[in-house]
Amino acid sequence: MTIPVFRLPIGVGCSSINGKVSVSGSKGVVIFDSVSNLHRKGNMVLFLPYLTPYESSLFTQAIFGVVLGYTIELKLKGIGYRVRKEKEKLIFSLGYSKSVIVDIPVDVSVNLGKKTFSLISANLGVLQNFASSIRRYRYPDSYKGAGVLYENEIIVCKEGKKT
Repeated sequence: MTIPVFRLPIGVGCSSINGKVSVSGSKGVVIFDSVSNLHRKGNMVLFLPYLTPYESSLFTQAIFGVVLGYTIELKLKGIGYRVRKEKEKLIFSLGYSKSVIVDIPVDVSVNLGKKTFSLISANLGVLQNFASSIRRYRYPDSYKGAGVLYENEIIVCKEGKKT
């Protein structure tokens, strides 16, 4: 049986304290829970007992996140749909009678455009969760295609009524 050993890139730090593994790099810090203890020698990291496949994928995602960062781009499609940023909140106009106000998580930064905005973070789990919570306010309509869409998402619209 081979022993799973991880090699850390230059500029990435890794530590384990009380069941929490912390991976830090130029793009930020990612912390996740693990029952394994971390043993480090130079840039080589070994976890004992071995990581489960889920924890192993979390660790590799954390390494990629702190080195490169993750980005999710969303676009607003529809008449009158807008987004603006005030302090640490996003304010959406999505066709409801009142604006939708969403708090921005600490790990996530937001870049706004006219009808598009990008979410940037080192932690992929937090980023995907935040993007799906924004999208939940206005899913794309199956007839017009209006709503909050991912950047490269293609909506196949249904045909309207035939008279």
